[in-house]
Amino acid sequence: MTPLTTRAAGWFFQPVALGRVAAMRFLAGAFIWVDWWWYMPWILGHRHVPGELYQPLFIGRVLPIPVPNYWIVVGTLVVLLAAAIPMMFNRAPRLFGWIVAVAYLEWMIIAMSYGKVDHGKFGFLILLFLLPTMPKARWGDRRNLSEHVGWGFNLVQIGVVCTYFFAAWAKIRYGGWEWVNSATMTWAILRRGTEFSTWLLDYPWLLRLSQWGMVGFELLSPVVMFAAAKRLRYGIVAFFYLFHLTVFLAVEISFLPHMVAMACFLPLERIRPRELIRNAPGLPGRIRRKLKARKAIPAQTTPDTTAREPEPAS
Repeated sequence: MTPLTTRAAGWFFQPVALGRVAAMRFLAGAFIWVDWWWYMPWILGHRHVPGELYQPLFIGRVLPIPVPNYWIVVGTLVVLLAAAIPMMFNRAPRLFGWIVAVAYLEWMIIAMSYGKVDHGKFGFLILLFLLPTMPKARWGDRRNLSEHVGWGFNLVQIGVVCTYFFAAWAKIRYGGWEWVNSATMTWAILRRGTEFSTWLLDYPWLLRLSQWGMVGFELLSPVVMFAAAKRLRYGIVAFFYLFHLTVFLAVEISFLPHMVAMACFLPLERIRPRELIRNAPGLPGRIRRKLKARKAIPAQTTPDTTAREPEPAS
């Protein structure tokens, strides 16, 4: 292998701690329950929609998937929710992970075959189909590393970045440069504006600037994949989350499944739920003791200097 190939392989198969797998399985399963109950409850209403209105996506036309009816919609949901619970708690995660992935894909086909197609589920679907390929894991496992897990989460991260990059490409391809130069955000705020965004209608130049900023951010999103410093990468991911929070507060558009998939960028293997629960009652006391200990540390002195009183902690 050439040095460039070796370097690329090392980047793509960089080992990741197994504890992150356990955390992502829990987050994915928890979101599935949130999805049907609060995030997209309208999907269940498709059990009453006449079959004549069903216009399947490309995958629905390629695969021999039956037209959704009452029992298919309800049955898919029951299987999905039932399999998500053991997957969340790492019980036969590969078996139930595959059931969840296939059932959720069918759930999305049912949801998106009536005229509305969301691009915010792309990264989450990739995550669901890669989690069953990963080994059994436990929370907080930072000792055991796996190149296979690193490869899988790299694919999810690429899916997350592609969601941003191709969203900008679609804006330019279908809307042209008028998307950033016209009243796109003005129209969005008039339709879905909140108390946090309606004041922007008095500053159209600021709305146009935000449109340029949004497209620029989406086009530059692949930078996060090549950020060598961990703090820089975590900072970029934090900006991604802040961006989605801002969009939700402005026009109430949420990308919650996308944000769940994006969590694979973060060092979730450091989380130990049992320790957090056990230490939660004594956390204020521990913080006070650490602050007192910092104040009690004397200043460093040398034979040539006189001792000085410790400075108060900032």
